Amino acid sequence: MSNPFSRLKHYSQDIIDPQENHATECLAACLVFSPNIRQSFIKFLSDKIQIDPSAEIEVDTQKTIEGGFIDMLLQQQDKFLVAVEVKIKSPENCDHHRDQLKTYRNWLDAKNKSQGYLFTLVRSRDKAFNPQNYGANRRLTWRELYNHFQQSLNKPSTLSETEVNLIKNLCEYLESEGIVITFDTKDLFHYADGFKARDAINGIFQQVASKLEENGFETRANEGNKNRLPELKISHIRWKHIFGKGENWKISLWFCVPGIWGENEYGFSPSIELWDIGHHNDWEYTKLKLPNWLKTLKSKRCNWEVYGSNWNDCESNLPANKIQSEPKRIFVEIKGVEINRGELAASDTDALVSKLVGWVTEYAQLIDSLEP
Repeated sequence: MSNPFSRLKHYSQDIIDPQENHATECLAACLVFSPNIRQSFIKFLSDKIQIDPSAEIEVDTQKTIEGGFIDMLLQQQDKFLVAVEVKIKSPENCDHHRDQLKTYRNWLDAKNKSQGYLFTLVRSRDKAFNPQNYGANRRLTWRELYNHFQQSLNKPSTLSETEVNLIKNLCEYLESEGIVITFDTKDLFHYADGFKARDAINGIFQQVASKLEENGFETRANEGNKNRLPELKISHIRWKHIFGKGENWKISLWFCVPGIWGENEYGFSPSIELWDIGHHNDWEYTKLKLPNWLKTLKSKRCNWEVYGSNWNDCESNLPANKIQSEPKRIFVEIKGVEINRGELAASDTDALVSKLVGWVTEYAQLIDSLEP
């Protein structure tokens, strides 16, 4: 089942940072649906905020005030007023953010001098910037909120089944969007050794999939095992007019693991699955198209491997007129498109995900160039 919070982003857009607005709305939805989660979140912000359990707490997003918009506002009449400024990709140390905080602080003081609170919720702290100098009471991170909610799951007796599912889905959403990173790219080097590395590759694949799905791609992850590389399979509905009937998972993003399929080092590598017997495409149709397809691929610095009647029967760059019988597989690679261990070690997660998404986009454009 897909994550309901991930589905929400298809219905809201923002020209500044849609991810910030979407994450704010997802968090706010949890707070609106559950009094327990709402009170837990307020305690996370500060244990100084006095909550009246018998009175309603209002939750607003994109609250319009003179001079701006407050991302999230929580208030209990005659008690407290809490403003939360959300940051994910936007910078902290800039004039715009400084002005935002001062504007919000002035508004809070005018509304509730004694119990008006201002917090920032950021993806990572900018050490060169101190929001308290501009009126904030405290700065917290999405990772700290994630940890706080994860700890609450260890006390299930205080939560209903619905609340547990809300928290789990929110935490999974934060991971899949890359708002919270629970691993390091160096964890990938120990894939064969344990769960942490497997969580790392799953996290990378989830983030790549999330970005691709925004542009109409479908994805399916295969975790891999001692005999198979981890793989993210990618399809697009428009490829049906090129390849015809069948399951058109035509791009594979592979995580290479030493010792599996002859790989020598950790890294990532994409491929086009031009033909795979498991896709159930029509071979006679494909065979007619193959000469032009391979001509196009050759002109775009591609190599291909053809697996014949068994997996040991493999030939490189075989011309179309030599491929008469239905093969098991024809896969295509662009020369030089790969990430090796050294590049992987030097990459942070955001840069890595961005590069992988760029590869898939390049390979998709290559598929689109094939004649139907």
